Formats: sequence, C-alpha cells, structure tokens
Amino acid sequence: MTVTLQDVAVLTRLPIDGKPVTGITDCDDWGHVCEDLLGVGPLAEKIKGGRIYLSWLKETFSIVPDIDLDDDILQQYARAYILFVLGSTIFADGTGNKIHACYLYLLRDLDDAGRYSWGAAALAHLYRALYKGSVLGERTCHAPGRPSPGRGKCI
Repeated sequence: MTVTLQDVAVLTRLPIDGKPVTGITDCDDWGHVCEDLLGVGPLAEKIKGGRIYLSWLKETFSIVPDIDLDDDILQQYARAYILFVLGSTIFADGTGNKIHACYLYLLRDLDDAGRYSWGAAALAHLYRALYKGSVLGERTCHAPGRPSPGRGKCI
C-alpha cells in the first residue's frame, strides 16, 4: 500500500492541481529575503544554510500588536504564520525545527499562494523523507524533541 496524490487531497484538503511548488533554493543572503518579506531578518544564528529556525518565527511573530496595523505588516505576520505551519507540518524535516526560506518566495503574493499545488509538494516531500530515512547512514527522520533512534531507523 502506498500514499497517493488522491489520498493527500482527501486527507489534507490541500490543492493538488495548480502551479508547481518550485523556486530558488540557492541564495547568498536569505536574511535579506526574510527582511524583505517578513519585515525583519533573523540573526545569523537563527538561519543556517537557508533554513530558518521555527523557534525564531514563533518568538518574533507569535503576538500581533494590538494597534492598527497597515496591510503590509499584517501580510508579514501572515507569511510568518504560514511559513511556521509549513515547517512544522507539511514540510517538516528531520530536525523538526527548521523550514527553508525558499518557501517565502511562494508567499510573496498571498492571493497567489493558494494557487500552488501544495498537496503534490507535500507528497513529494513525504516520499523524499521516507527515502532519506531508509538510506543506511541517514539520521533524518525522528520525532521532534526525542533522541534519534539511530542510523537508518525511522519512527
């Protein structure tokens, strides 16, 4: 038995038709991209290899100020929230605490973000994680907050 695209669509209600979830993964300054789309960039220790720590997103954007905010600032908070959800659920990695900043490019226009095939991307990510977790020597698949079970094991 295998997980199919239809299974993903039924279980997650994510769109499986639409624009492909692709983009730039090689950038010299992801901090600048974050600053441009989130209004603030993470400190150097909060972004490694283009991956943003979810804890930084949570610390920085978990409380929306109670003042009247303009639309640009509300969109920055929305992007941060969506990026956090993507990193902690759909595109969770073996560390359980990072998300690649490349997804920010797809959230640049929030009206357009719903036109992507997030379900297909989620399935591709799942299969890639299963492959990496089954390769001898890889330690990429474990429950966040728990010690890794060892090489080639996935729980």
